[in-house]
Amino acid sequence: MQAKPRFRESFGVFSPTGSVVMVFPDEDSAEKARQALVRSGFDEENVIHYGHNELTNELEKSEHQEGDPLQIGQDVAKVDVYLDYAREGSGFLVVRAPKEEQTEGALEIAHQYGLKFAEKYNRLTLEQLA
Repeated sequence: MQAKPRFRESFGVFSPTGSVVMVFPDEDSAEKARQALVRSGFDEENVIHYGHNELTNELEKSEHQEGDPLQIGQDVAKVDVYLDYAREGSGFLVVRAPKEEQTEGALEIAHQYGLKFAEKYNRLTLEQLA
């Protein structure tokens, strides 16, 4: 089995540029959405399912670094939002979708599985999608 990639970071900050982070009601919904995205043509390595425990562990590391001067630009409030969802038992997908049509297609599929929240990490902006 291939190892799951770590979260993309820039100077230790969660930064999946060109990707959409999606939050689902639970792990099962996230996995079903992942499978549907792959069936629709997304490359399997570009649709990563992170469980709520995995996400909690990763983001708590980021929270501990919030006082680091290299963390300028880190949206601490955003980390807290993701942690709240994770603590509720939500499932997460990180979908590589740099082009607008990829993002729209991914969202259309994700909505069928109870998408609760989504945002895209653009080069210089964070765009809330759902």
